[in-house]
Amino acid sequence: MVAEKPSIALSIAQALSGGKFVKGTGPARSCPIYTYSGFFKGHKATFKVTSVAGHIFSRDFPTKFQDWNVDPSTLFHAPTVRKLEK
Repeated sequence: MVAEKPSIALSIAQALSGGKFVKGTGPARSCPIYTYSGFFKGHKATFKVTSVAGHIFSRDFPTKFQDWNVDPSTLFHAPTVRKLEK
């Protein structure tokens, strides 16, 4: 999972792991990776939560995917478009 900022990644890891996570470092030291075990769709899984630092301005999803009612799983296969910077 990738959160908007490091503090949100920590909150997500705490909430979903019940506080039972391991804090590790990734390529960007300012964005820790929190790892915990759990179940996903009835199967054991290892979860990792991290974040980004800064903003991405030049790519976005097409308009039809920019709605809070879109199933988030569709975004993994959705195309992206280049946005012109003004």
